[in-house]
Amino acid sequence: MTPANPIPAQSTRRGRALCISARGWLYVSSGYGIYRSEDEGATWVLDCRVPASLTRKSAQGLPLAARLLRLYVQALQVLDDGTRVAVVRDGIYRAAPGEVEMRRTWSVTRGSRPINISQDGNRLLFGEYGGREMDSVGVRLYCSTDAGRSFEICYEFPKGDVHHIHNVVVDPYADHYWVLAGDHGRTPGIAALSKDGRHLDWVQRGSQMVRACSVLCRPDCLLYGSDSEMEQNYVVRLDRKRGLVERLAPLEGSSLYAADYGSVGMISTAVEPSRTNTKRECCVYASADGARWDRVVTMSKDRWHPTYFQFGLVVLPYVHRRDSAVGLYSGQAVRTWHDLTTVFRLPVGAVTPHQRFGSESAMY
Repeated sequence: MTPANPIPAQSTRRGRALCISARGWLYVSSGYGIYRSEDEGATWVLDCRVPASLTRKSAQGLPLAARLLRLYVQALQVLDDGTRVAVVRDGIYRAAPGEVEMRRTWSVTRGSRPINISQDGNRLLFGEYGGREMDSVGVRLYCSTDAGRSFEICYEFPKGDVHHIHNVVVDPYADHYWVLAGDHGRTPGIAALSKDGRHLDWVQRGSQMVRACSVLCRPDCLLYGSDSEMEQNYVVRLDRKRGLVERLAPLEGSSLYAADYGSVGMISTAVEPSRTNTKRECCVYASADGARWDRVVTMSKDRWHPTYFQFGLVVLPYVHRRDSAVGLYSGQAVRTWHDLTTVFRLPVGAVTPHQRFGSESAMY
């Protein structure tokens, strides 16, 4: 059994897709172990690991317990010198070049662990994430300027201004960062943050159509899937100068991930059940021109409760090497493909603008 997928797989392996480094190396995690492939997924070696207590090690041996307790690596960055920085449930861990054992350099003291961490050279950035408890504090953005050895507050929102932060995005076309905030009322939005952290300007806010977790940067716009359990979700184009929102294609669920492979952009969706999101499928959509989007991967939610045992979703990695047609995706809380990573290579010609992917369910 394979997911509906017109992009053929090169290989599969156990684990969660995490990162494609600037060297083109692939990184996945299995439990708290992080594995690396230097040959497009043909072979894998242990790269580094997050230390785990005996209790956590025992829970990791029970798949449902690991899902319930969220015992996995959420995100990874690999710096140019080989430093690795990982996000897990209790904080951020770092391994210097050549080290296998990671050490914690930042601990969660408010809310829960970040859901993303971004890299700009040796600078690392993330925002606080959590539930209702975050509404009573000024949500903070953190920055490391020493390759993850330490983190300092680089910006703090006024109390109640935002609920939490989904992502801080490095834009290759602008001299600032994009801050993606959630969730309801006036709090969701997309803002430009100066690199010195002194100035933050909202491009658009107060709408579910600017509630985003990951974006694809283009010279004239941002492309992303909206992340709403309240309204119909779409692939969205946000004009970076005028802040105008354009709905490009409907989605069956909220979107948490986006990644570029070569000149092809991909956006994935989640099964986050609500009155609006009723579908039991999570998918990946691909586009070579940013206007037309094809469904290229489809997976089905498994039978376990989504709140306790995770939303069904397709995980896309953080991609540094964007001139390669090799990519990764993995399944979470889905039938057959939970915690399995697929390595793929885009078909010849698929990185040509206006290429269509021959999907079974085009969305335009």
